[in-house]
Amino acid sequence: MPILWCGSEDIDFPVGGTVVVSTTASHFRAGYARCAIHGSAVYLHSNPFPAGAVTSCWLTFFSYEPSNITTSDFLAGLVLSSTAASGLWVGSSTSSRTRLALFTFDGTTKVQLAAESGDSLSPAVINRIDVQLVNYGATATVNVYLNETLLITFSGDVRVGALVNIDAVGLRGEIAGGNFINCSEFIVADEDTRSFPGLVTLALTGAGTTDDWTGVYSTINQTTLSDAAPNYTNVSDKDQQFNITDLPAGTFDIKAIKISARAAKAAGTPTQIALGYNSGGAVAVGPTLALTEAYATYEELDSVNPVTGVAFVQSEMNALQLNARSKA
Repeated sequence: MPILWCGSEDIDFPVGGTVVVSTTASHFRAGYARCAIHGSAVYLHSNPFPAGAVTSCWLTFFSYEPSNITTSDFLAGLVLSSTAASGLWVGSSTSSRTRLALFTFDGTTKVQLAAESGDSLSPAVINRIDVQLVNYGATATVNVYLNETLLITFSGDVRVGALVNIDAVGLRGEIAGGNFINCSEFIVADEDTRSFPGLVTLALTGAGTTDDWTGVYSTINQTTLSDAAPNYTNVSDKDQQFNITDLPAGTFDIKAIKISARAAKAAGTPTQIALGYNSGGAVAVGPTLALTEAYATYEELDSVNPVTGVAFVQSEMNALQLNARSKA
C-alpha cells in the first residue's frame, strides 16, 4: 500500500491532548483542507499506521508559521506512538527562526542534526514540507524539502533512545506568545511524495442512499470535534451512508481513501463498527472494529475500492458515499 497514513483534522490526532482548529483562510489551502490544526501546549500524535511501524517512508504536510516563531520551534515529526513525542522532527533551527532544521527529540531534549544554509522558512505563508527517511537507525539518511527544494541532507545516527522504528505522525503544540504553528494535509507514504498534489478532505454533505441510523450528518461533521450528538443505532447490521463533497478542480491519481470516525458502544449490542463505501449502488465495508465505551478514533484506509476490487478512479469519486455498518 503506497499510503501508510493520512489526516488533516482534529479527529486524526487523537492521542496526547486537545487539538485546536484554525479556520483562518490563510492557514490552509482552500479546496483541499477545510481547516488547519495545532496542539494545545502539548505534543500530540496520530493513531499508529495501520500496516505497522516502518524504518523508511516519506512524510508531506503543509505548515503555516506565525511571524513570532522562535528558534527550535517544531513543525511536525515522525514518532513512535508508544513514546509520545520521541522521534524525528522538523522545525526552526537553534540559530535562526527562519532556518529549517532537522532534530531528534526524546520528549524532553531536542538535538539538532542538521540545518539548511539559508533562511528559507518564511513566516505568514503556507509552506510545503516533504521529508524522506531511509533506514531509521545508526546509518540513516534524511532529506528535507521546503516547497519541493532540497534544503537538508543528513546521513548518520538518528536513533532516539531505544527506538528502532516509527509508526505515527507528531503534531506540535503552542509556541511562545500564545501563538501556534498550524498544519494540514499530512500524508505518510512508501513512495516519493513530492509529486503528490496534496490531501483532500471530503466532508459529509448529507444523508446517503441508506439512512438507517438515528441522527443527522451535521452533528458529526464539525471542523471542531464533538462527541455530544452522535448518529446511533441499537440494531446490528444497519448501514448509515453519507454523501460527501466533490473533488476540487484538476486531474487526480487517487492513491488511497481514509475514513476517520469517532465511535463508542453502549451496553448490549452492537459492539463493533465496519467502515466502507457505497460505490455505484454497491456496498462494501472493511473489517469489523471492536468498540470501547469511551469514544475513540477509528480508521479505514483503502488503496483499492473494496466494491470494484481495483484502485479508486477520479470518475467515481463525486458520486461515492461513505458507509458505516453496525456489527454485533
